[in-house]
Parts: sequence; C-alpha cells; structure tokens
Amino acid sequence: MGIGTLAETAVLAVLAPGGMLTADQITRDAQLTEWIARRAIGQLESRGLIMATPYDARWSITPRGVAVAQAHQY
Repeated sequence: MGIGTLAETAVLAVLAPGGMLTADQITRDAQLTEWIARRAIGQLESRGLIMATPYDARWSITPRGVAVAQAHQY
C-alpha cells in the first residue's frame, strides 16, 4: 500500500513517534498549510492509518499507519 501524497507522508512522519497531536500541531510540525494538512488527515483517517480521539480532537497513528510510515522511510 502506498502513501497518496507528500502531505500524507509528512503527516505520518509527524505522528510516527507516537503521541496525540491536534490538527494545528500536525500542520505546524509537518510544515503544511492548514487546508493541505486537513485534507491529508482526512485521507489518512479514511484509510485507517490514523485515528482521532473522541471529544479531544487529537490524532494518533494506528499500527497500520506505523507499518506504512516505516516502509516509506528514506
């Protein structure tokens, strides 16, 4: 399974170390515009690579996302 865009790769890289980040933190750390980051987050969530925490609006990487991120490290 590949990663769709460079923005998605950047989001996975930011989340790969673990932890739970807000969309604003992901946007800043991945050095993306807000619109591009939110689109990438939506795409990654729809593929089960990241997930949101209920009521907290924070994102974390799933085990499947970790595997994809590790496969795409250069």
